Amino acid sequence: MHWPGHAPKRSRERAHIAPILVDAAGAAVMFGVSKRSFHRLRKRRDFPEDATVVLGPRCVRYRLEALQAFAQSFASAPHSEPDQLKRGRRVRSTR
Repeated sequence: MHWPGHAPKRSRERAHIAPILVDAAGAAVMFGVSKRSFHRLRKRRDFPEDATVVLGPRCVRYRLEALQAFAQSFASAPHSEPDQLKRGRRVRSTR
């Protein structure tokens, strides 16, 4: 029986299940960037191909697990300093 003001047990159980797929706004929140910045990330060559799930013509979702692995690749990949910054530091230190 369902009483006013009380959610049925089934919907309360669903509320505690972690999502598997997220939309672009949810993915942007996960990365801590704007939705527009997320779409720029999505166009990168190293963006995982298996992350995008097309559910319908206007319904695209992203696999949370693939997005998390993509985010980890940023943290684990060593990034060297850009050449122009290295050159600038050498010029300033020789003055």
